[in-house]
Amino acid sequence: MDKGGPTRGKWASFIALCALSLAGNWLSLPLFFGIDLIFGSIAVMLAAVYLGFWAAGFIALVGALYTLFLWGQPLAMPAFILEGLVVAWLYHRRKLTNLVLADLAFWLVIGSPVVVLVYSTYGGMADSAVMLIALKQAVNGVFNALLAGLVVLLISYRAKKSASLSLSWIIFHCMLSAILLAGITPIIMDARDQRDALEGSVFERLSNVARILDSRMRADPQWDDRLDYHLSRMQAMFPQVNIGVQDDRQMYLTQSRQIQSTEPGLIPELSTSQNGLQIWLPAGDFNSVARWQRGVYWLQIALSEDPERYILVEQSTASLIAVREAQRLNKFLLLAGIFLVSIFLAWLISRFLSAPVIRLAMASGDVERSVRTGRFTKVPGSVAKEFDQLSSSLNHMGSEITSSVKLLEDSRGKLAVSVAERTQELADTNGLLTSVLNAAEDFGIVATDSQGVITFFNTGAQRLLGYSAEQVVGRETPALLHDPAEVKKVAAELTSAHSVAIEGFRVFVHEAELGKRSPREWTYITRNGQRVPVLLVVTVIRNVDGGIAGYLGIAEDISERKRLEQVKTEFVSTVSHELRTPLTSITGALGMLRSGVLGAMPDQAREMVNLAHNNSQRLTNLINDLLDIEKIAAGKLHFDYQQVAIEEQITQAVASVRQYAPEQEVQFDISQPVPQALIQVDPQRFQQVMSNLLSNAVKFSPQGGSVKLSASMKGDRVRISIIDHGEGITDAFKPMIFQRFAQADSSDQRRKGGTGLGLAITRELVEHMGGELGFESEVGAGSTFWVELPAFPVQPVQPESIQGASVETRQIRVLHVEDDYDLHQVIRHSADARISFQLATTLFQARLMIPKQEFDLLLLDLDLPDGNGVALIDEVRHYWSNCSIMLLAGEGIDPALRLRVEAAVLKSALSIPDLLRRIEQLTVKLHSGREQPHD
Repeated sequence: MDKGGPTRGKWASFIALCALSLAGNWLSLPLFFGIDLIFGSIAVMLAAVYLGFWAAGFIALVGALYTLFLWGQPLAMPAFILEGLVVAWLYHRRKLTNLVLADLAFWLVIGSPVVVLVYSTYGGMADSAVMLIALKQAVNGVFNALLAGLVVLLISYRAKKSASLSLSWIIFHCMLSAILLAGITPIIMDARDQRDALEGSVFERLSNVARILDSRMRADPQWDDRLDYHLSRMQAMFPQVNIGVQDDRQMYLTQSRQIQSTEPGLIPELSTSQNGLQIWLPAGDFNSVARWQRGVYWLQIALSEDPERYILVEQSTASLIAVREAQRLNKFLLLAGIFLVSIFLAWLISRFLSAPVIRLAMASGDVERSVRTGRFTKVPGSVAKEFDQLSSSLNHMGSEITSSVKLLEDSRGKLAVSVAERTQELADTNGLLTSVLNAAEDFGIVATDSQGVITFFNTGAQRLLGYSAEQVVGRETPALLHDPAEVKKVAAELTSAHSVAIEGFRVFVHEAELGKRSPREWTYITRNGQRVPVLLVVTVIRNVDGGIAGYLGIAEDISERKRLEQVKTEFVSTVSHELRTPLTSITGALGMLRSGVLGAMPDQAREMVNLAHNNSQRLTNLINDLLDIEKIAAGKLHFDYQQVAIEEQITQAVASVRQYAPEQEVQFDISQPVPQALIQVDPQRFQQVMSNLLSNAVKFSPQGGSVKLSASMKGDRVRISIIDHGEGITDAFKPMIFQRFAQADSSDQRRKGGTGLGLAITRELVEHMGGELGFESEVGAGSTFWVELPAFPVQPVQPESIQGASVETRQIRVLHVEDDYDLHQVIRHSADARISFQLATTLFQARLMIPKQEFDLLLLDLDLPDGNGVALIDEVRHYWSNCSIMLLAGEGIDPALRLRVEAAVLKSALSIPDLLRRIEQLTVKLHSGREQPHD
């Protein structure tokens, strides 16, 4: 299968939804005067469902930019973008999968206030206009959410995704569509009737004026010479209209009057609901309402006395537009009310209609369990006739099946007695047969006699190894299938473990005879010489007397498992290098900005930098947690044990976590004296333990609370306690507290974040260091987590005279071999003038620089574009005898390699300031011997 298929499909969907968002905002559906519905947010809702949070936000931005281009102002953009992000968040994070309800919640809580704020502040509009815009956008958004929900319903139905088609969801959308259709249609029709009535009155007025002028001219024989007189009289009688007479040559008007509808260079006239009545609208940069307010209605009628001439009468549309705007606001308020009532009714009806089905589905599951246990519980009835009939049918069927199950159990008991009577005489032959039948055909099953000669070679073994049963049964031993060198190696291991010589066929069966059934990995050699890794379990076949009749080996091909383990290992390596390195750069750069080293920032910018810095640290912790869990599962987690002072470790842990406490205004209480004792731990792993426990205590402490630390001796062990005053841990969650990915199921704790791995990793680390992790907690009173470790008394140190000790004050010269230029820049700019850095991005560049000048410290990355950085260690030792070497790697470092250098750290394990302090410590100790390496 093409692994890129799903990704290409998502990109295609993303591009299609971007195009749909543009097309939807271009397409409009007139609803009332000056109010059109647009459909761009349908694409945003679909992106929220199928592509996720960020895709929905980007597609909303695309649609919003088009509205900016279309309308020439950005006021609609904030609400449009927020709508996509909030609905996607509600859909995926809060599991509110009903798009209509999610969108309605957005407009009620966030969208409408944002629209009112933006348009009132920056739009300069009247309150009524702002309210109309807010209502229009909310109704438009909810209507689009309904259309998007119907599209999702159709897609799920076509794709046969039954899990997406809940009955209440289907009923809700169908009922809402029907109720809206029934409720909105009369309002829209009434609005059109009101428009027709207004235009009818205009038509009647203009027609009456034209007929009066025509009749006056018919009654005047000299009308042609007295045209100005008649026009002036008519204009005085009807000052609200403009009147003119037009022929092929000119337009006859009274003075100070103008016929707008005949002016050249303007847009063509528009038709109305009345035959003969036309609308003229001006061209220019206006919105639709402003354009209508500057337009005119006009009517043209031929003169009775001279059909070559026409009477042209026009009236401004402004007064009618005011009436239509007032009607529009009332209609739209009614429409918004119908929307809210329709949503409530659809939700109520869907709950009412689906409730019996839901109860019936839950009860049917109880029926299944009841039938299995033989104690049938009847399904409750329903007030609905059809559901009641179904309940009765299920009750009857359940009773029948229960009776049948009881009868079957009785028959099975009788059969067991009969089989037991025959078991004794068939035991010798049934042992082999039962073992073979219980094994799957996908496994290689090989049986031998007590001397090791193969007696059975199943189909799975034939497919796996390439031998036929005829070639090996009665002729060969399992030694044919194994690598001789591997057999010899395992023989030596077993001989050493059991203190008895084990060789030949005994290598395969010795532990089986001792009753050990643990599987062991072997390498099978097929007929064509191919090596196949297998997991082999060997059991003893015994006869009736308990003697050994033979052996049975079941082998599972684990080639695919090995391949997947290799893929996983490569993935972990990639994550370690490709994520940890840029994250270290990002965190360091943000730390510099946050500390003000690069200059002061505005408060808002500092707030954003703090937010980004905290989240980069959270991401680093997440990656470290995942990689630590992988190392623990693989048994590859390295521990560098040292004896360290308890007080020093507690002080260091509090200092490292204290930076998070100000956000919660949490104080640390370490007033009790700390025992003067040593513990045998890996300092870095112990700090990880303390950091996890302290940060948890800070997170779950109330605002302005305190976290208390204490340490006390219990015999030869020390107990370190971390006490918070938070909400405590419920009894239901206590058994799961140390499970991986476990989090308390409450909304308050969900908001705290985290992966649920911290405590699981902490317990593993403590137990690896010979300690114990536990807790006590009471709901409402807080929690106490404690760590117990073996402790040793502090040995008194005799004062030594330090003669001639001096520290060089010259600049520390560091050669940084690193292919990530950004990380180097962050480290270099974070250092003060005491440290000078030079960069080599490849092994080749480093080898050119090593002979030319001397450095005090080599800061070395292992994964370089042209090879492994380990190759430089011996070269540096040859040229610079007093140079310290620090490995700065993205993933775990081999323990043997640690012994060759002064220090070894992970990129995500130290902050940039801590790294610079380690560099200074190493260079100070250059002539006093190497210090112990650190991970």
